[in-house]
Amino acid sequence: MRAFDVMSAPAVTVTPWTPIEEAAAVVAGRGFAALPVVCDGELVGVVSGEDLLREQLRARRTAVRVIDAMNPDVVAVEADMPVGEVARQLLGHHYRSLPVVSDGELVGVVSRGDLLRALTPRDEVTAARVSKSLCDHLGARPWDVVVLGRMASVLGPFDSHDEEVSAEALAMSVPGVRSVVVQACARPV
Repeated sequence: MRAFDVMSAPAVTVTPWTPIEEAAAVVAGRGFAALPVVCDGELVGVVSGEDLLREQLRARRTAVRVIDAMNPDVVAVEADMPVGEVARQLLGHHYRSLPVVSDGELVGVVSRGDLLRALTPRDEVTAARVSKSLCDHLGARPWDVVVLGRMASVLGPFDSHDEEVSAEALAMSVPGVRSVVVQACARPV
């Protein structure tokens, strides 16, 4: 798997002449760690939420445009870089996201979340969502949820048949679940 396979694209970008307030609104509104700064298709910098916050809090604001606050020393990864190396870059340098380039042009952004989603098996993510839904609606219990190929199996200590029916409905409401098997077990002592 390569950076290209896990990145988010197209990347949301700003130009060096974007007003600071506009860039800050995009970062805050979208929950991004940083925005690539692009000029004529070329990646020329990165402006982080930290950079923008620092400017917003300065008593004497000097930055009016992104170019005044951005970091021109861009660390980017190549689109064909293996995800293991991308992860080493992100974690080794404490980055939350990195621009992805191909032949010098920005093609996307890869974040820690992108890597985590790509490296976590979908069935396990779906099982965790089913477990959370059961805990949220039926209470925290030792639910045993396994999902294989969109089929969920729920083993748990149910108080009644109605709870079993509720558990089945809750599991079916989770995206990625096509069928559910519910089985009761004894409550632990």
